[in-house]
Amino acid sequence: MAIILVIEDEELVRFSLYSALDEAGHDVFEAADGVEGVSEFKKMVAGSLPPDVIITDLLMPEKHGYETITEILKIAPGTKFIAISGGGDVDPKVFLDISQALGVKQVLAKPFTDDALIDAVNVCLG
Repeated sequence: MAIILVIEDEELVRFSLYSALDEAGHDVFEAADGVEGVSEFKKMVAGSLPPDVIITDLLMPEKHGYETITEILKIAPGTKFIAISGGGDVDPKVFLDISQALGVKQVLAKPFTDDALIDAVNVCLG
């Protein structure tokens, strides 16, 4: 069991991620955008419950995934991330390649299966 923070602006996608991770036995916390995600991360760290893995969308309003990842890594450099993206009008591979350059452990292009999500989490935890 791991503590996982999901940062995703689309409510249905966030619910789907939560459900798959919860069913796999993980404790899941949620945030609807990068601003909320950084705030939730700080609360979790202050409460001695830092996430083992953060799953973040890259294209979000308020604060996109790259800003979110960079800000959290300044606070806790060893944080493990899974970046997810549908790419919007651009091939998601472009965004996901940039994420790996930032040190993101795993990347997933939307849509992906629950099995692919759980596999990515397990790689991060391994």
